[in-house]
Amino acid sequence: MKLTYLKYKIYIFVFIGLFIPLMFISLFRIEYSFTAPGFNDDISEFIVINEDYQPDGSFHTTSILSVDKVTILQYIVGNLESKVTVVEFPDFYYNIDLDDLDTMSYLMKDDSLSTSLIVGIREAGEIIDYDSYLTVYLTYNYLSPNSLELGDKIIAINGQTDYYDAYREVECNAEVEFEIIRNNEEMTVYAVNGLRDNGFCSIGIYLSYISEINSTEVEYELIDNKTGGPSGGLMQSLYIYDQLTELNLSQGLKIAGTGTINADGSIGYIGGVKQKIITADINGIDIFFIPHLSDDEDDNYIEALRTYNSLDTDMILVGVYNFQEVLDYLEVMRSGDLDE
Repeated sequence: MKLTYLKYKIYIFVFIGLFIPLMFISLFRIEYSFTAPGFNDDISEFIVINEDYQPDGSFHTTSILSVDKVTILQYIVGNLESKVTVVEFPDFYYNIDLDDLDTMSYLMKDDSLSTSLIVGIREAGEIIDYDSYLTVYLTYNYLSPNSLELGDKIIAINGQTDYYDAYREVECNAEVEFEIIRNNEEMTVYAVNGLRDNGFCSIGIYLSYISEINSTEVEYELIDNKTGGPSGGLMQSLYIYDQLTELNLSQGLKIAGTGTINADGSIGYIGGVKQKIITADINGIDIFFIPHLSDDEDDNYIEALRTYNSLDTDMILVGVYNFQEVLDYLEVMRSGDLDE
């Protein structure tokens, strides 16, 4: 045994010298996150509506791969790869449970699907009834214990249903009464609008609206997929509209895009613009729609152009302000009057 050890000693030391550092950088996590090109999902695979209509083109949502608290190895590789963006944790990450970000992502996805159905069905001339609730999407570690939880739907704040007025009237360090719906049960909870280290007063919650469909004569089926977040809203609405009107807006093309959707048809910004443009190009998308809401440098469309202009692609990038602008563009394309 000793002779065997002596014979292979150098190999053992080399193996240990390489294996331990490799294991360390592969397992040890640091407070950075990265985003990379992700998935291009055909909407017909997770929203089923009007199965008798089969257009000759397709509509797609585009998503990214996102990892929080990356390993050292992921950090190194990410900084070497031009398609990947690596950033240090934003300050608010230190005041939340990172697992709650996944919950928030799926709450946003649920709202995105519901709102897409609302917009697509209504714009197609069909009737749909729905309600929207201000909902707790994220909680911070300084939120009063035994008070609000993720997913709580808020009915009133200090007895008021005008939430913005209610918030403005809350004094610093005052207790706030929330009437909520949790697990289909109405209840009242309390939280303190406390003074924080940054000098501002905060309850410790992030709120946004979530819509729920009450009734519609349109039959639909939602099939679960692993993509989270709200950014598929614009394209999902477009797909639903096209399925119900049978206008064949895609004209045999692969059409994709990104952008949140609101019940009034307005759209909102998204993240991961660079990676979404790259993902669309990799997947052979013909037309890509993206929010263009201002001429600021951080506008989604302006940011997308920087990546788009660096690619050798035939894809057409179109900045839009709302759902109607997408319809107008595709209608002009369908008529043959589009000046590219």
